[in-house]
Amino acid sequence: MSDAPTLPDPPSPDELRVVGVRNDEVRVIAPAQIWWRVHRTEGAHVLGWNEFRHYGPVLRFDPHPPPTAEHPDVAVWYGASTPGAALAEAFQVDRTIDRRRGRPYLTGLSFTRALSVLDLAADSRGAWATRAGGTFAMSTAPHRVTQRWARAIVQAFPDLGGVRYNSRFAGDPCLALFAPAREAMPRQPVASLALTHPALGNRLAGAAHRIGYRVI
Repeated sequence: MSDAPTLPDPPSPDELRVVGVRNDEVRVIAPAQIWWRVHRTEGAHVLGWNEFRHYGPVLRFDPHPPPTAEHPDVAVWYGASTPGAALAEAFQVDRTIDRRRGRPYLTGLSFTRALSVLDLAADSRGAWATRAGGTFAMSTAPHRVTQRWARAIVQAFPDLGGVRYNSRFAGDPCLALFAPAREAMPRQPVASLALTHPALGNRLAGAAHRIGYRVI
């Protein structure tokens, strides 16, 4: 069995600029699409559903430089293409959908303009990750490695809206948006309900059954 890493470290930003981004490696996110986010509304470090996070690096494609701290000039926002993927990502630590702790909400939103993102997902028409010296393990490799890729991508392509990738736990497409996408955030969501709302009962049960999570 090979000891080679599933995802090597990225090339330098200068090298990535030479690699460039081809048309088939970009995914345009249309304003008509709905993206989903699970977010806490009570407790420490609460962010609004449309707010970008400046604290990091913490998660997969955080472009913040180390050490982990507030970085006012660096921002990231995560969303999922399906409610199930949003739930899977939000409750991945103990694989339990806790409907009450932090008073979580499931919120759906549509962006105010089209966003162009680098497509790293398995269904991409291109293969940018491979062409740039990486692999499609971008969606599953350790965060410490994918964060290095995020930093290099942001430095190489500062106007890029973000990246599209696959949820590690649900498989569905997700987005990690960077600072240039902030102006595309809406002021009002399409839908937003507390996870304790009766209307979400069947949806939570179905998502939990599919991915093997508990609901409490």
